[in-house]
Amino acid sequence: MKLFVLDNGTLELDMAWLVLNPKPATVDNKHPQADWVTIPTYTVLVEHPDLGWVLFDGTCHPEWESRWPEALQPIFPYRAEERQYLPMQLEQLNLKMSDIDIVVISHLHLDHCGCLDFFRGTKAGRRGIIVHDAEFAHALKVTHKGPVDYAGAYVKGDFDMPNLNYDLMLGPHLELAPDLHLYHWPGHTPGLIGMVAHTEHSGTFIFTSDAIYLERNLKEWVLSGIVYDTVAYFNSMYQIKQLARKHDATLGYGHDMEKFRALKKAPEYYE
Repeated sequence: MKLFVLDNGTLELDMAWLVLNPKPATVDNKHPQADWVTIPTYTVLVEHPDLGWVLFDGTCHPEWESRWPEALQPIFPYRAEERQYLPMQLEQLNLKMSDIDIVVISHLHLDHCGCLDFFRGTKAGRRGIIVHDAEFAHALKVTHKGPVDYAGAYVKGDFDMPNLNYDLMLGPHLELAPDLHLYHWPGHTPGLIGMVAHTEHSGTFIFTSDAIYLERNLKEWVLSGIVYDTVAYFNSMYQIKQLARKHDATLGYGHDMEKFRALKKAPEYYE
């Protein structure tokens, strides 16, 4: 197995989305200034001897400004050079979107499933994009109930489209291969999926997606600012902590810039 980390650019946002209430107002400082931060958005590509090319997550669409609701664009602006767009990151490995065999989407927020459009009609799209059943049901429900085509960070056009099938994960765990596993870690959203990869020479990697945004969330045992279920959030974080301890694993957090910088980036890889 070879494991590639693909750099897909950055998002800018208020730290309060990542860490719940990081600067509470006090009697002496009733209007604390927000911390505006830059965080990574990335995908993980696995070259597997039995499964072929497996892509974990779908980052943001290159044409995000024409696809995202105007209300969200100044809140979470996406920044990327052309070389960081997902199709270009694959191209540097001499791959096309149509070469990918399996796509796993951690959850259906706009910064994690934006490039699903590129998989319509491909072998991965025909096979079925792996999404958790609880996530798919929730995303469809919230984006079809109201007068607009989005709800929070769910944008209907990112995942509800023709010529794209889904392979729904049921339950808490799915073994893709003995060395590649998916886990259901709800909290941030109802059906968030994380990926665990056991490499031969580089050890175990746990990609938490937004089950844990930052190492700070884990170390300080603190919620993020976007949580569907607070009890499930802490349960999932505890499961990840135990799994990391068991395997002495490297943690790939959802959006931790410092930890992301420490990872090898494609075309380098782990094996």
